[in-house]
Amino acid sequence: MSTPNDPYNQPPQQPGYGQQPQQPGYGQQPPPGYGQQPGYGPGQYPPAPQYGAPGYGPPPGYGQSGYPSAPPPGAGQYGYGGGAPVPGGRLAGMGARFGGLVVDVIIVAIPTAIIGALLGGFDTKKDCSGGVCTTSFNFTASLTVDLVALVLGIAYSAYFIGVKGQTIGHRAAGIRVVDLESGGVIGPGRGALRWFVMGITGAICTLGYWSPFFDSQRRQGWHDKAANSVVVPARDR
Repeated sequence: MSTPNDPYNQPPQQPGYGQQPQQPGYGQQPPPGYGQQPGYGPGQYPPAPQYGAPGYGPPPGYGQSGYPSAPPPGAGQYGYGGGAPVPGGRLAGMGARFGGLVVDVIIVAIPTAIIGALLGGFDTKKDCSGGVCTTSFNFTASLTVDLVALVLGIAYSAYFIGVKGQTIGHRAAGIRVVDLESGGVIGPGRGALRWFVMGITGAICTLGYWSPFFDSQRRQGWHDKAANSVVVPARDR
């Protein structure tokens, strides 16, 4: 007969907090359920967490669908310059554009002066007052000479801007003219249109030459808007 304090008649004790369960001895069979996760049968494992399930949020950089969120429009091919996307991401400086224009005007003015002289654009005046004769040459700005300058400028721009992407002045200034959408050359037709619009609007109190300052987004002059072009730094600079 056993007594209540009989150590051989006590129920088995559960392992306490922080204690390891008793390992089965050598040659003994482990008790049923030994080494298994609670609530799962032999060979079963808890399911992997799913994105969007309660308690698990999507990893950083992913949208609600679980896929990486798309980059903003224009982040690849286009960058940002002046507040609006432009090919290459940067706009050419206005100082470089002005310097390139001065060089181009001089280049176009040289053959214009030669042709103007052949067409009688220079007026020779001889003055013999005071006993000494002097001869002066005056360049008379005529409509014919203006048309010659416009035609030479159009041809110059059609080839160098439309085909090459930059004039001689642009190359010296380290800038180029590209298509606003593709970033490539604009072609001879649009290159010719660009100089034509600049020449016509520039004759109106030089407003056409200052028109890039009227556009705070891409610094497009009226000639750039007409040709759908933009001036950016050259790639080789």
